[in-house]
Amino acid sequence: MKRVHDKIRVGRITLVYSVIQRGWVYPGLSVIRNPLKAQRIAEEMNAKMEAA
Repeated sequence: MKRVHDKIRVGRITLVYSVIQRGWVYPGLSVIRNPLKAQRIAEEMNAKMEAA
């Protein structure tokens, strides 16, 4: 992330920022507004994909 509203990318996982909802869109269409939490969730999702 170079800018506040950039996509969060971890491995093959990408969380897209929604300007309208002011947060990162998580699968299932829920929104995460805390960038640190979004990063952590993306890392967990990537770890699960690599383990499978």
